[in-house]
Amino acid sequence: MCIYWSFVSFLIMKPDEQALEKIYEKGKTGAFVISVAIEKYVDIFNELDSSPFRRRDLNSDLRKFLEECSSDIPLKKDIIIQFNVSQEKQDIEKEEKIRTGLKTYFSFVRNSHQKKIRNRYQKSTFYAMASFLLLAVSYSLRIVATANLIFNTLVDGINIGGWVLLWEAITTFAFKNRSIHFKYKHYKRFSNTPIRFNYLQKETN
Repeated sequence: MCIYWSFVSFLIMKPDEQALEKIYEKGKTGAFVISVAIEKYVDIFNELDSSPFRRRDLNSDLRKFLEECSSDIPLKKDIIIQFNVSQEKQDIEKEEKIRTGLKTYFSFVRNSHQKKIRNRYQKSTFYAMASFLLLAVSYSLRIVATANLIFNTLVDGINIGGWVLLWEAITTFAFKNRSIHFKYKHYKRFSNTPIRFNYLQKETN
C-alpha cells in the first residue's frame, strides 16, 4: 500500500516541484526552507552600516541570494528562511532584533516597489489621456486640411506624438511594471516569512 501511494504521489507531483525538493529542504508545514550559512549575526547585514539590527541595511550578497532563491520557488508556495550559524552562541534577544530588522527591511523594499508601481500606473494613465487628446486634435485638424505644407506637417507631428504617447502608455502599463511587480510579490512573501536560527555544533578533537 505504501509503495502504491508513493507511486501515485510521484505521478501527481509536478516535475518542477520534484526538482525543488532536491535543492531545498521541506519543512513540516510543507514550506521550502532557504538555508543561509553564516558565521556570526553581523554577516546578515551590511558591514558598513553601524545602525542597530532593527534598522540596518541587508548584506547585498544575502539580498541577491534570497531574491534568486525566491525566484526559484513559486509564489504560491510558503518559504522559511533559516540561518545556519557556525561561530555564535544562541542569543534570543539578538535573534528577535534580527527578525525585526529583516521584517523592517523587507517591508520597506515591498512598500518602495508598491510606490513605484503606483507611480507608473499614474504615468501610464497620463500618457494615455495625452495620447487620446493629441489624436483627437489631429483628427479634428485633418477635417479642415489645407494645402499649406507647414500646417500639414504640424498635423502629422501631432498625430505621431499621439501614437508615441499611446505606445508609451501601453509599455509602461504592461511591460515596465512587470519586473517591479514581480519583485513586489516576492518581498511581500518575505515580509510574512518565518525566520529561524540553527546553531551548528563545533567539532571537538
